Amino acid sequence: MGKAGGRRMTDEGGTMKVVIGLTGNIATGKSAVMQLAAERGARMIDADKVVHQVLATDQAVQDGIRAAFGDVVFAEDGTLLRGALGRVVFADAEALRTLEALVHPAVRQEITRQVQASDATITVLEAILLLEGPLHALCDQIWVTTCSAETQLQRLMTYRNMTEEAARQRIEAQAPQADKIARADVVIDTDGDMAATVAQFEYAWEKIEA
Repeated sequence: MGKAGGRRMTDEGGTMKVVIGLTGNIATGKSAVMQLAAERGARMIDADKVVHQVLATDQAVQDGIRAAFGDVVFAEDGTLLRGALGRVVFADAEALRTLEALVHPAVRQEITRQVQASDATITVLEAILLLEGPLHALCDQIWVTTCSAETQLQRLMTYRNMTEEAARQRIEAQAPQADKIARADVVIDTDGDMAATVAQFEYAWEKIEA
C-alpha cells in the first residue's frame, strides 16, 4: 500500500477496491494516464468536470462568484463565463484563492459522493489540486505526472491555443512540481514519447492488479 494508504475498501463480495489519486501540474500528461486507466476498466472521476458541473448548476456558488467578481464574468442571460473568470483569477493569486474558497467545498462534497458510490475495483480520481486539500485522504495511492516546463509550455500553446504569456501565467500560478513528486507513490514522466509513458503506466498498474 502507498504512503496515502489506509482506506482500501471491499465490496459485498469481498473484492478489494482501490482508489488512485492522479495529479500533476497543468499539461504534464494526466489526460493520457486517465485514458490508459479507462481502457483497463477503471472508474474515472475527473475533478475538473465536477468543477464545471458545480459552476454551471450550483446557485449558491454562482451567487458567491457574482458577489466577489461582479457581473463582468456573467453573460446577459446569467450564464457564468468561465473564460472571463479564468482571465481574472489566473492573473491575480488572491482572486484565485477567493474563487477556490467559493468552489472547492461543493466540489469536494460531490467528488466524495462519487468515490463512495463507485463499484469499480479500481477508481481513478484526477484532480490538479489533489494534494493541496483534503481530497487525497480518499485515495490509497498518489500518482503524479511530470514533465519539463518547456514541454508544458509547448503543449499549452499547441493544444490549447494559448499565447506564450498566458501559458506561462498558468504554469507559474501553480505550486512547484517537485512538491507533488515528493508526496507521490508513483511518478510518471511524460517528457518522452507515448510508448515510454505507457511502459511506466503498465509497470505501476500491474503492481496494483497483482
